[in-house]
Amino acid sequence: MPGIGLRRRILVVFLAFSLALAVLAGRLVTIQVVRGEALRQKALDMRLWQVPVQARRGDIVDRNGRVLATSTDVDTVYVAPAELQAAARKGLVDIEEAARQLARVLDMDPEDVYQRLTVPHAFWYVKRRVTDAESRAVRQLDIPGVHITQEARRFYPKGELAAHVLGFAGVDNQGLEGIEAYYDAKLAGKDGYIATEYDALGRPIRLPTVQAHYERPAPGLTLRLTIDETIQYIAERELERAVTQHGAKGGVIVVVDPRTGGILALASRPTYDPNRFADFPRRNWRIKPVADAFPPGSIFKVITGAAAVDAGKVTPDTIVDDPGFLSVGGQTITNWNQAGLGSVPFREGFAHSSNVVFGKMALALGKPLFYRYLERFHIGRLTGIDLPGETPGIVPPMEQASPLDLAIMGFGQTLTATPIQMAAAVAAVANDGVWQTPHLAQAWLDAEGHVVEEVQPAERRQVIKPETARIIRELMRGVVEQGTGRRAQVPGYEVGGKTGTANKVEGGRVVQKYIGSFAGLVPVDDPRLVIVVSIDEPAGIYYGGYVAAPVFQAVARDALRYLGVPPTREERAESRRLRTVPNLMNLTRDEARDRAQAAGFQVAFEGGGPRVVGQFPAAGAQLEEGSTIILYTETAARQDDEGRVTVPDLRGLTYEQAAQRLAAAGLQMQVRGDRAGVVARQDPPAGRRVPIGSTVTVTLQEPARR
Repeated sequence: MPGIGLRRRILVVFLAFSLALAVLAGRLVTIQVVRGEALRQKALDMRLWQVPVQARRGDIVDRNGRVLATSTDVDTVYVAPAELQAAARKGLVDIEEAARQLARVLDMDPEDVYQRLTVPHAFWYVKRRVTDAESRAVRQLDIPGVHITQEARRFYPKGELAAHVLGFAGVDNQGLEGIEAYYDAKLAGKDGYIATEYDALGRPIRLPTVQAHYERPAPGLTLRLTIDETIQYIAERELERAVTQHGAKGGVIVVVDPRTGGILALASRPTYDPNRFADFPRRNWRIKPVADAFPPGSIFKVITGAAAVDAGKVTPDTIVDDPGFLSVGGQTITNWNQAGLGSVPFREGFAHSSNVVFGKMALALGKPLFYRYLERFHIGRLTGIDLPGETPGIVPPMEQASPLDLAIMGFGQTLTATPIQMAAAVAAVANDGVWQTPHLAQAWLDAEGHVVEEVQPAERRQVIKPETARIIRELMRGVVEQGTGRRAQVPGYEVGGKTGTANKVEGGRVVQKYIGSFAGLVPVDDPRLVIVVSIDEPAGIYYGGYVAAPVFQAVARDALRYLGVPPTREERAESRRLRTVPNLMNLTRDEARDRAQAAGFQVAFEGGGPRVVGQFPAAGAQLEEGSTIILYTETAARQDDEGRVTVPDLRGLTYEQAAQRLAAAGLQMQVRGDRAGVVARQDPPAGRRVPIGSTVTVTLQEPARR
């Protein structure tokens, strides 16, 4: 019947509408309830554009708090393309003309600037880290959509000093090399941002209810190193001198405090300036003390000797026959000078660096025991030092090592080790047999300078008996007093050491290129310093006792004096006589050099200025004739006849600007307050005349609180 069919059609339509409404309701519930928060966040992200604000990277200071790496705020120019294009559509700006204007004030290519202004992104950099003049010029142009934010720039006030320790940070505030890379997460802090809401046409929403959101960046922690700036300078000075004097390809030096495992100095040559790292070959960046393994040669005999004594295979008085050669597996091993010592006590074989004696010691130990001591001393293993790129070196697998390999390893060939491995091994001997992880980090500090974390060696364990360590130190003393290490003697101190000369290996083959090394400790009875020196491919005489031992002597002499370590014995009659250090302050370079030479000294200048503003040691100190005095020069100070300079006005300057202005005046700076701020107060005040080298205390505050 027609009525029944109509009712059926109405019912079908009703059910269809009901189903559609149910689907729609379900969809609305899904959008509003199930996915509501996610979609709201997505919508917010689409209309909220963020401009990053870099966090201030934490400072890196030496163990005495002297700044080695710091950060300063600089301006960066960026563009919001949608905002610029919206202004262009309204006729408020011509993008091509804007590109030409920006290119002119930023010294850039106009086409490059135009491409940056028109990229299909919400945010794009135009030029990063601009100068103050460029920043002011951009602000004066007042181009819609072109804005300025702040970024942090890394600054290394000491230039090349400790470059291989510090490494460097890149343009995005990330650590790329050295300690900057290893501890990047803690140094970098957390970036902030400025967020602004834009409508669908890319126009900023400027309503009273809509405000830009600012997420303040969290600065990184300050890292205090075990490095001592003065000892680092002494080590680099002497290493540079040795490399130049011997026409060497390069060199390495490591100075360790054996009581803690802390590295006091670490350097290699060639080097670079981390402020301009891109201007130097990448090979100069390489941290050779941890990344380059080489045949250690006879300095390795410290480890073989320690193992043999500790295992009871030999005593200092054990008679060992040295005919000058040793036959092993049909091959013959000879001493470095092709001569034999005859039947001599082990102590004499140690002092004269007999390959035959140490080959016999390795064979007496046997492979399992010899390899056990290699493991204990971390030979063939990473030491765990807090620097990137460490290599474990190469040790032949025990199951593949022949008796000949074992004998040759006994005097430091066939295997390879890094300078840091050898330094840590000798430090264990100096520390009564306790091996510690060598490390550079000492403590982490917050923005107020409070210690938030002390850094301890990751590993600390007894590897040889204390009495064994004392015996080896005495044997090392004999090397310096009667053996191959006489050039390492430091007047007034008992020195122990071991010389080493090794052939280099290239392409798997031994070549006629050499590395001369010296590993030593001082004073012998209570060591305060362990120093390992390697000179790579010296021209002419290449023996470690000739090219490396004098570097140890010079570094140890000045470092012991600087640390105030009392002499352990009286000067011998044949020692060079002492002279009084003259006052070289305020003299020109030529005047200072002439006066120093007349008094019997050499000089080394630190800085690029024309006059001396500081010297080490100070005038009146007693120093050996022929020693070197370190002279620090000023750059632009105006001095009166009494050596006084005028304190500059620092108010309103940033930390970096104040430091540079004081350095130019020959003055030191002590900082209080937030280094991210500007100078609010200074003491002494601007205009006062003070002795050159004086300290000016500056208080920095955020500009809003001045």
